[in-house]
Amino acid sequence: MEFLGVGPAELAVILVVALVFVGPERLPKLAADIARTIREIRKYTSSLAEEFNEVVKDFEKDTEGERSAWKEIGDGLTGATKSMTEAVRTARADAQGGGVVVPPNGSPALAATPGGDSGWREIPEPPAPLIDRRAADPSIVRCPSCASGVAEGQRFCGSCGASVPSASLVATRE
Repeated sequence: MEFLGVGPAELAVILVVALVFVGPERLPKLAADIARTIREIRKYTSSLAEEFNEVVKDFEKDTEGERSAWKEIGDGLTGATKSMTEAVRTARADAQGGGVVVPPNGSPALAATPGGDSGWREIPEPPAPLIDRRAADPSIVRCPSCASGVAEGQRFCGSCGASVPSASLVATRE
């Protein structure tokens, strides 16, 4: 049996040392004082633990309504997220299946099923994107981080703040 990491052999050594320093006539009183102090410490810590548990229970009772409201909000968000995820998956599957089909009124959400209905029409592919001539111009200095144009002579990008090499350095690198 160990108490606070002290085994029987160590306890015997402590008692012998206490007997030598305190003496046989004062040792019983000292042992009683130590036992009383340990009892008071245990009583104090148990009352402290009871008070803490009581405060926690009161707090849980006070916040029960808010916790249930937050749980409902979380459940609603979970449901909305699941429905949005399903809608995105459906849209992705429709997009990968071919062209997007739109009913005559222009609202794909109102369409029941695309098929052989004469009212359905195929949406054409969008035209090729316009080419940004400034991006193809090697004389314009570009930010190495965000690729935005930087005025000649500036050392830092106005968009992201990154350091930009000067135009003369850019020209010698190429």
